[in-house]
Amino acid sequence: MRIVTPDGMLTRRGPEDWFTGAVWMDASPAGPSPDASVFRVFFGPGARTNWHTHPEGQVLFILTGTCRVAREGEPPVNVEAGGVVYFAPNEKHWHGADPDSYMVHAAVNPAANSGGGTNWLEPVTDRQYSGA
Repeated sequence: MRIVTPDGMLTRRGPEDWFTGAVWMDASPAGPSPDASVFRVFFGPGARTNWHTHPEGQVLFILTGTCRVAREGEPPVNVEAGGVVYFAPNEKHWHGADPDSYMVHAAVNPAANSGGGTNWLEPVTDRQYSGA
């Protein structure tokens, strides 16, 4: 077992080519395990990821605030703190904060068979984000 205390977390600003808006990410200094990568991600109101996929899927645990999330071909929905969202392997999706709420989620990216990772795609437009 390895325990990482909050003072051992590595916080960095989310890269502009992955996100729209103010986003910060925490990752363990131990790096990803052979089985999964786990990140705590902080989104300012209206901030969001680009469209992306994960080879083995992704699970989001909404820790605080309201998460806005969408799968390709579907309108965005809001998920409140305490909610859990699952994306299937290679499912194109995005997620971020509601326009009126900060949001924090823990993202688990399984990596048992592929090395995990994220395939970053194009930015989510304001129209896609609003569901218009």
